[in-house]
Amino acid sequence: MKDQQKLFGGLIAGTLLGIAVGILLAPSSGEITRRKIIDGSVGLKDDLMASVNGSIESLRKQFISKIDQLAQGGKEVVNHTSEKVKV
Repeated sequence: MKDQQKLFGGLIAGTLLGIAVGILLAPSSGEITRRKIIDGSVGLKDDLMASVNGSIESLRKQFISKIDQLAQGGKEVVNHTSEKVKV
């Protein structure tokens, strides 16, 4: 999980740095530069949303897996206890 957070943080930092350097080095008028900033922001928002949605889906799968494991463990305990009571 921590590796995913580091990767996600690096992705955001790299994207922001790339946008900033590109804007500063581009010989464009103010209107064009503002349009580039808006477009870059929209792209960053879309990337962030995709990353967040992917993380949520991953967490959901992990949660379901843990619940299934706990349910299976509970069934095994009940079966074992039931057999002990019968004897």
